[in-house]
Amino acid sequence: MITSKENARIKELAKLKTSKYRKETKTFLVEGKHLVSEAFNLGLVIEAFSLDLKDNYTQVSEEVMKKLISTESMVSEIAVCKMLEEKPLSDKILILDKVQDPGNLGTLLRSAKAFNFNTVILGLGTVDLYNEKVIRSSQGAIFKLNIISKDLLTFIPSLKGYDIYGTNVVNGIDVETLNNPKKIAVVLGNEGNGITDEVKALLDKNIYIKLDNTESLNVSVAGGIIMYEINKKSK
Repeated sequence: MITSKENARIKELAKLKTSKYRKETKTFLVEGKHLVSEAFNLGLVIEAFSLDLKDNYTQVSEEVMKKLISTESMVSEIAVCKMLEEKPLSDKILILDKVQDPGNLGTLLRSAKAFNFNTVILGLGTVDLYNEKVIRSSQGAIFKLNIISKDLLTFIPSLKGYDIYGTNVVNGIDVETLNNPKKIAVVLGNEGNGITDEVKALLDKNIYIKLDNTESLNVSVAGGIIMYEINKKSK
């Protein structure tokens, strides 16, 4: 049992709260029984810690657990995991251009999984996938998707055979009127500024959500609606 937060291994693992150290080690932390269980099922766990004495876990004190976790509320389990591997592209792709709020990214990942957008592309400037708030708000969706970081200025031109839609009312198509899309990619932009001009220049189609009594929606809400409508039509 590890009882001291000054333990060398614990001090090293606490550095996984920083994006820089996660990238250097290609590892990240997941917190709580549900997420740790998901990570174990996928063979991603390198090392696991628990407040209780359990097989395949190192027991730690509450003081040590507090040093490792990112939430104020205590959890009983935490695990060090290896980063996810890139997989082949799915027929429906969500592309994110500088989405910066961790809660928005986590919610978009949940919606992507729910509506069969099984590949998510994170453009440069998008919040770190392994940010603890992203992982927590994704509710495990992070483990069920093909999530890839790319430079959109080179990735989008290389994407062949897909209809690629931005999200803009200008020259846009009401998402409800799309006809049975087969291979489709949808680009969502930054919370405050939308899709960057450089990425817009690579897109020749736009879709929008017809709204009543409001001018705009939060990006995670808009993304969820768009993915729902497209998924409904592609069944």
